[in-house]
Amino acid sequence: MEQKIVGFKIVSIFVDDWSNIGMKKETVDNILAIGTDLVLKKGYNNLGILEVLETAKIPKGSFYYYFKSKEDFGIQLIKYYSEHSLKILNSYLKDTSKNPRERLLSFFNDMKNVYSDKGFKEGCLLGNCSLELSDVSESFSTVISSELDKWQFCFEDCIIEGQNTGVISADKSSVDMSNFILSGWEGAILRMKSSKNNDAIEVFIQYVSKYIL
Repeated sequence: MEQKIVGFKIVSIFVDDWSNIGMKKETVDNILAIGTDLVLKKGYNNLGILEVLETAKIPKGSFYYYFKSKEDFGIQLIKYYSEHSLKILNSYLKDTSKNPRERLLSFFNDMKNVYSDKGFKEGCLLGNCSLELSDVSESFSTVISSELDKWQFCFEDCIIEGQNTGVISADKSSVDMSNFILSGWEGAILRMKSSKNNDAIEVFIQYVSKYIL
Protein backbone atom coordinates (compact mmCIF):
# COMPACT_ATOMS: atom_id res chain seq x y z
CA MET A 1 0.00 0.00 0.00
CA GLU A 2 2.80 2.34 0.91
CA GLN A 3 4.56 1.61 -2.34
CA LYS A 4 1.43 2.46 -4.27
CA ILE A 5 1.17 5.76 -2.44
CA VAL A 6 4.80 6.54 -3.14
CA GLY A 7 4.28 5.64 -6.77
CA PHE A 8 1.21 7.86 -6.93
CA LYS A 9 3.17 10.74 -5.41
CA ILE A 10 5.90 10.31 -7.99
CA VAL A 11 3.37 10.32 -10.80
CA SER A 12 1.76 13.43 -9.31
CA ILE A 13 5.09 15.21 -9.35
CA PHE A 14 5.57 14.34 -13.01
CA VAL A 15 2.07 15.59 -13.83
CA ASP A 16 2.78 18.84 -11.99
CA ASP A 17 6.08 19.20 -13.81
CA TRP A 18 4.47 18.68 -17.21
CA SER A 19 1.74 21.16 -16.26
CA ASN A 20 4.37 23.77 -15.34
CA ILE A 21 6.24 23.10 -18.58
CA GLY A 22 3.04 23.59 -20.55
CA MET A 23 2.25 26.83 -18.74
CA LYS A 24 5.80 28.10 -19.29
CA LYS A 25 5.65 27.33 -23.01
CA GLU A 26 2.29 29.09 -23.29
CA THR A 27 3.73 32.17 -21.58
CA VAL A 28 6.87 32.10 -23.72
CA ASP A 29 4.80 31.82 -26.90
CA ASN A 30 2.69 34.78 -25.78
CA ILE A 31 5.80 36.86 -25.11
CA LEU A 32 7.29 35.88 -28.48
CA ALA A 33 4.05 36.72 -30.34
CA ILE A 34 3.95 40.15 -28.73
CA GLY A 35 7.68 40.61 -29.25
CA THR A 36 7.35 39.71 -32.93
CA ASP A 37 4.71 42.38 -33.44
CA LEU A 38 6.80 45.00 -31.63
CA VAL A 39 10.04 44.13 -33.46
CA LEU A 40 8.24 44.34 -36.82
CA LYS A 41 6.98 47.80 -35.89
CA LYS A 42 10.09 49.33 -34.33
CA GLY A 43 13.07 47.02 -34.78
CA TYR A 44 14.99 44.85 -32.34
CA ASN A 45 17.47 47.43 -31.06
CA ASN A 46 14.73 50.00 -30.42
CA LEU A 47 12.74 47.57 -28.32
CA GLY A 48 13.24 47.44 -24.58
CA ILE A 49 12.61 44.38 -22.45
CA LEU A 50 10.35 46.40 -20.14
CA GLU A 51 8.02 47.29 -23.02
CA VAL A 52 7.69 43.63 -23.97
CA LEU A 53 6.87 42.60 -20.40
CA GLU A 54 4.38 45.42 -19.89
CA THR A 55 2.60 44.62 -23.14
CA ALA A 56 2.53 40.92 -22.26
CA LYS A 57 1.45 41.73 -18.70
CA ILE A 58 4.36 39.78 -17.26
CA PRO A 59 6.03 40.80 -13.95
CA LYS A 60 9.14 42.88 -14.54
CA GLY A 61 11.54 40.54 -12.79
CA SER A 62 10.46 37.39 -14.61
CA PHE A 63 12.06 37.97 -18.02
CA TYR A 64 15.18 35.98 -17.17
CA TYR A 65 13.04 33.07 -15.98
CA TYR A 66 11.87 32.65 -19.58
CA PHE A 67 14.96 33.83 -21.50
CA LYS A 68 18.68 33.69 -20.76
CA SER A 69 19.29 37.18 -22.19
CA LYS A 70 17.86 39.68 -24.65
CA GLU A 71 19.89 37.95 -27.37
CA ASP A 72 18.32 34.61 -26.44
CA PHE A 73 14.91 36.33 -26.65
CA GLY A 74 15.83 37.68 -30.08
CA ILE A 75 16.97 34.30 -31.36
CA GLN A 76 13.84 32.54 -30.11
CA LEU A 77 11.71 35.32 -31.59
CA ILE A 78 13.30 34.87 -35.02
CA LYS A 79 12.64 31.12 -34.87
CA TYR A 80 9.07 31.70 -33.69
CA TYR A 81 8.35 34.13 -36.53
CA SER A 82 9.89 31.84 -39.13
CA GLU A 83 8.02 28.77 -37.88
CA HIS A 84 4.66 30.51 -38.09
CA SER A 85 5.47 32.19 -41.40
CA LEU A 86 6.54 28.87 -42.91
CA LYS A 87 3.12 27.45 -42.04
CA ILE A 88 1.55 30.23 -44.10
CA LEU A 89 4.02 29.71 -46.95
CA ASN A 90 3.41 25.96 -47.01
CA SER A 91 -0.35 26.46 -46.99
CA TYR A 92 0.23 27.98 -50.45
CA LEU A 93 3.03 25.78 -51.74
CA LYS A 94 1.29 22.53 -50.79
CA ASP A 95 -2.12 23.57 -52.09
CA THR A 96 -2.95 20.76 -54.50
CA SER A 97 -5.90 22.68 -55.98
CA LYS A 98 -3.31 24.72 -57.92
CA ASN A 99 -0.27 23.68 -59.90
CA PRO A 100 3.17 24.57 -58.45
CA ARG A 101 3.62 27.66 -60.64
CA GLU A 102 0.22 29.01 -59.62
CA ARG A 103 0.99 28.33 -55.95
CA LEU A 104 4.16 30.42 -56.03
CA LEU A 105 2.60 33.36 -57.83
CA SER A 106 -0.50 33.20 -55.65
CA PHE A 107 1.65 33.50 -52.52
CA PHE A 108 3.54 36.53 -53.83
CA ASN A 109 0.39 38.29 -55.05
CA ASP A 110 -1.49 37.70 -51.79
CA MET A 111 1.45 38.89 -49.72
CA LYS A 112 1.67 42.00 -51.88
CA ASN A 113 -1.91 42.77 -50.88
CA VAL A 114 -1.15 42.08 -47.21
CA TYR A 115 1.70 44.60 -47.27
CA SER A 116 -0.51 47.14 -49.04
CA ASP A 117 -3.12 46.78 -46.31
CA LYS A 118 -0.41 47.44 -43.71
CA GLY A 119 0.64 50.67 -45.43
CA PHE A 120 3.87 49.15 -46.79
CA LYS A 121 5.24 48.86 -43.25
CA GLU A 122 6.79 46.04 -41.21
CA GLY A 123 7.89 43.79 -44.07
CA CYS A 124 9.58 40.45 -43.34
CA LEU A 125 11.12 40.07 -39.90
CA LEU A 126 13.85 37.78 -41.25
CA GLY A 127 14.90 40.38 -43.80
CA ASN A 128 14.69 43.19 -41.26
CA CYS A 129 16.75 41.29 -38.69
CA SER A 130 19.26 40.22 -41.32
CA LEU A 131 20.05 43.88 -41.93
CA GLU A 132 19.91 44.93 -38.30
CA LEU A 133 21.51 42.01 -36.48
CA SER A 134 23.67 39.85 -38.76
CA ASP A 135 26.76 41.96 -38.05
CA VAL A 136 25.99 42.18 -34.32
CA SER A 137 26.75 38.57 -33.41
CA GLU A 138 27.44 35.25 -35.04
CA SER A 139 24.49 33.75 -33.16
CA PHE A 140 22.09 36.10 -34.92
CA SER A 141 23.59 35.65 -38.37
CA THR A 142 23.60 31.85 -37.98
CA VAL A 143 19.96 31.56 -36.95
CA ILE A 144 18.75 34.05 -39.59
CA SER A 145 20.68 32.23 -42.32
CA SER A 146 19.32 28.88 -41.12
CA GLU A 147 15.70 30.11 -41.16
CA LEU A 148 16.08 31.69 -44.60
CA ASP A 149 17.48 28.36 -45.85
CA LYS A 150 14.23 26.72 -44.75
CA TRP A 151 12.31 29.21 -46.89
CA GLN A 152 14.54 28.47 -49.86
CA PHE A 153 14.03 24.71 -49.42
CA CYS A 154 10.24 25.23 -49.50
CA PHE A 155 10.52 27.20 -52.74
CA GLU A 156 12.89 24.60 -54.17
CA ASP A 157 10.54 21.69 -53.39
CA CYS A 158 7.67 23.48 -55.13
CA ILE A 159 9.87 24.32 -58.14
CA ILE A 160 11.05 20.70 -58.45
CA GLU A 161 7.44 19.52 -58.42
CA GLY A 162 6.63 22.07 -61.10
CA GLN A 163 9.59 21.00 -63.22
CA ASN A 164 8.61 17.35 -62.92
CA THR A 165 5.06 18.10 -64.04
CA GLY A 166 6.13 20.48 -66.83
CA VAL A 167 4.54 23.69 -65.51
CA ILE A 168 7.88 25.27 -64.51
CA SER A 169 10.88 25.59 -66.79
CA ALA A 170 13.37 22.75 -66.35
CA ASP A 171 16.29 24.48 -68.09
CA LYS A 172 17.51 26.06 -64.83
CA SER A 173 18.71 24.60 -61.57
CA SER A 174 15.97 24.41 -58.93
CA VAL A 175 18.55 25.44 -56.34
CA ASP A 176 19.55 28.55 -58.31
CA MET A 177 15.91 29.42 -59.02
CA SER A 178 14.85 29.12 -55.40
CA ASN A 179 17.90 31.11 -54.28
CA PHE A 180 17.15 33.88 -56.77
CA ILE A 181 13.45 33.96 -55.89
CA LEU A 182 14.08 34.20 -52.14
CA SER A 183 16.75 36.88 -52.55
CA GLY A 184 14.64 38.85 -55.02
CA TRP A 185 11.56 38.61 -52.81
CA GLU A 186 13.38 39.87 -49.71
CA GLY A 187 14.96 42.68 -51.72
CA ALA A 188 11.61 43.71 -53.18
CA ILE A 189 10.11 43.88 -49.68
CA LEU A 190 12.93 46.15 -48.51
CA ARG A 191 12.39 48.45 -51.51
CA MET A 192 8.67 48.47 -50.76
CA LYS A 193 9.31 49.67 -47.21
CA SER A 194 11.39 52.63 -48.32
CA SER A 195 9.35 53.61 -51.37
CA LYS A 196 5.99 53.07 -49.62
CA ASN A 197 4.50 51.43 -52.70
CA ASN A 198 4.28 48.02 -54.34
CA ASP A 199 6.28 48.86 -57.48
CA ALA A 200 9.28 46.69 -56.57
CA ILE A 201 7.10 43.73 -55.64
CA GLU A 202 5.07 44.03 -58.84
CA VAL A 203 8.26 44.10 -60.94
CA PHE A 204 9.55 41.08 -59.01
CA ILE A 205 6.35 39.09 -59.64
CA GLN A 206 6.28 40.02 -63.34
CA TYR A 207 9.95 39.11 -63.83
CA VAL A 208 9.65 35.81 -61.97
CA SER A 209 6.50 34.90 -63.88
CA LYS A 210 7.95 35.74 -67.31
CA TYR A 211 11.63 34.84 -67.07
CA ILE A 212 12.19 32.49 -64.11
CA LEU A 213 9.23 30.16 -63.87
